[in-house]
Amino acid sequence: MVARDADAERAPRDEAARQRDIHEDTARLRSLLHEARLRTERQPGYPGSTAEWEARLATAEELNARLRASEAFTARLLAASRDSIQVLALDGTVQWVSEAGRAADLRPGEAVIGTDWAAAWRDGDRVAAEVALAAARTGRTGRFRAPSGSRVAPRWWDVVVSAIQGPDGHPERLLAVARDVTEAQRAEEQQALLMQEMAHRVKNTLALVQAVAAQTLRSAVSVEAAMEAFNGRLMALSDAHDVLIRGAWAAADLAAVVDGVMAPHLDAVAGRFAASGPAISLGPRAVLTLSLMLHELATNAGKYGALSSPAGRVAVTWALSDGASLRLRWQESGGPPVAPPRREGFGSRLIERSLVHSFGGRVSLLFPPEGAVMELEAPLAAMQDGIA
Repeated sequence: MVARDADAERAPRDEAARQRDIHEDTARLRSLLHEARLRTERQPGYPGSTAEWEARLATAEELNARLRASEAFTARLLAASRDSIQVLALDGTVQWVSEAGRAADLRPGEAVIGTDWAAAWRDGDRVAAEVALAAARTGRTGRFRAPSGSRVAPRWWDVVVSAIQGPDGHPERLLAVARDVTEAQRAEEQQALLMQEMAHRVKNTLALVQAVAAQTLRSAVSVEAAMEAFNGRLMALSDAHDVLIRGAWAAADLAAVVDGVMAPHLDAVAGRFAASGPAISLGPRAVLTLSLMLHELATNAGKYGALSSPAGRVAVTWALSDGASLRLRWQESGGPPVAPPRREGFGSRLIERSLVHSFGGRVSLLFPPEGAVMELEAPLAAMQDGIA
């Protein structure tokens, strides 16, 4: 035996009774008008003129027309709303559902009527729905946000539950209005993800700056030299960040990275620098490390190597080996004769430790008299780590 909900059945029955009463009153007035006409014709002194009864009937029909227009407007208003609107009994049973609500529920309206509204929400969200119902029963407003539908791609709803007051001023029924906020929810989730990613990147950058500062101070011969070297390295990191920002921090083109690093080290002499190679995207970590490495090579070239002489030249070339490895070559020429450094500097440590250990590649740094040569080879997948 199926239990019947009295409140759920009372709403449509009360509406039908009200419409029936209006129709019967109008019919009664018409009957009285007809009877008044007959009696006036038979009994000239009969109280109440035909005109009075006609006025009463006209008033009743006008009120009936206004009522029908008001109900039609309310129906159009509800149909135009994209919100899911439901009328509930005080116990939370669904009594009426708007068209948008039926579409959102993906069930026939008849299947929704009489069901437990709170039970339609998922596990933990049902508690929030019950709390909202309890608040509405006391005349307050309950509100919560919850998903529905597929767990893979759910629709999110901002739900407000309030009381419908009866003639005595106490809650008679409840009104539940759910607005689709799926796009706003996804935007908030994306923003939270971006904030977490930003925090992660800031920590990585600060760690890199700390390492650069420590290495710079360890190898500096004076405070002035340390300041000059450290400022140059910070500018190299800044330029690398600019390149990454243009790529939404997801990737950067290798050619743009090379051009960005070399620009501060070149003068107006034409043909001092040449770069060539296929289009290759690098991940954020590779961009920062490679930018620092190229900055060190360019700085040394400007002090002691090819870029310290007007006739000097620097060429940076790169290629893909079997489509799985990146090969990059730095070669200086035309400058003063060079010799291997007497002690390992920051650039060498950066190349050997950061590049090789972080990306699993190999590198060689040679100093023939005609100019310094650096060759590196690293797995392309490691250099592209972090690309969405």
